[in-house]
Amino acid sequence: MSQSSQAGKTMNAVKANVVSISKDGHTVKVEIPTVVQDKMYGKRLHRVTTLLVDSGNTPAITVGAVVSILPSRRISKNKSWKIVGVVAVK
Repeated sequence: MSQSSQAGKTMNAVKANVVSISKDGHTVKVEIPTVVQDKMYGKRLHRVTTLLVDSGNTPAITVGAVVSILPSRRISKNKSWKIVGVVAVK
């Protein structure tokens, strides 16, 4: 794919927190925290995006670890992200 066809996707890794690990060992549920400002009152609101990510054969993934993820081709119905590396292990 060319760079122009991936205009909506970022090529920089996104940091995410591991929430849970599935029984098969290939799927990890991660949370990406974001802070958004309210349009009317300006108060900061904390939002969380939850994604299912393919861990592949990445070792040392535990609940609470901080990982970096990248978008990839669709792996299953809900998985379209892959783990690039482990940033910090809890």
